[in-house]
Amino acid sequence: MKELILFELRENIRSKWMFVFAGFLAISAGALNYFGDESGGRLVVSQMNLVLFVVPLFSITFSGLTFNDSLPFAEVLLSKSLTRSQYFFGKYCGVSISLFLSFLIGLGIPGVPLFFSDPKLAILFSELILFGTVLILVFVSLGFLLASFFKKGELIVSGALLVWLYFFLLFDSFVFMLSIYLGDYPVEIPALLVILFNPVDLVRILIILQTKASVLLGFSGAFLIRSLGTSIVVLLSILFLMFWVMMPLSISYKRFLVRNF
Repeated sequence: MKELILFELRENIRSKWMFVFAGFLAISAGALNYFGDESGGRLVVSQMNLVLFVVPLFSITFSGLTFNDSLPFAEVLLSKSLTRSQYFFGKYCGVSISLFLSFLIGLGIPGVPLFFSDPKLAILFSELILFGTVLILVFVSLGFLLASFFKKGELIVSGALLVWLYFFLLFDSFVFMLSIYLGDYPVEIPALLVILFNPVDLVRILIILQTKASVLLGFSGAFLIRSLGTSIVVLLSILFLMFWVMMPLSISYKRFLVRNF
């Protein structure tokens, strides 16, 4: 499996889309750093919004298409000594590490000189890198899940866009409408469960809680903090982010084990 991971790294690093991903992050983050009028924690929050916008969309689309396109090559490898488990997890690790390296380069080139001059900002920026990496793991898992259900690239891209739109744009509106129209009923527990099933919102909450920009939590984040308290929210967010990595990955893995080529 080690050889497969290294092969995936070499192949993905040479991909033009990795350069596009890293380049877009570097240019956008650099523009925020040098042309924005924000500083300190608020600048980290601006970088966070960039990460939440770009990383999920690119990760789920790239991983889904890469997994689907590699199936003919997988058939050749599986006819030799490689097992399906070794191929699947080797592919997952290779794609995830490739995306992480591009993400680290794209965000790190403009960010390290600026943020690491202040220890507090350095910690916030390191947390942004950490939770951005978690988002990569989550959305690579979701990309593999889409590829396990759809065999056409067009359907994978469409599914990736729908998932991204729901998590990034539509989710807060859904929670807000739930609280408005069912406000006369005890909907706290259902609403909390709904909020915990959005990995993008969970990462946003975890990062913003480390800054003084709590006004940017959004409706769902503020509702979660008010209902449970900060400590419980942090613990639940970490647990559910682990769930978001494992659940799609386990489903796609089981489907891959019985897939006919």
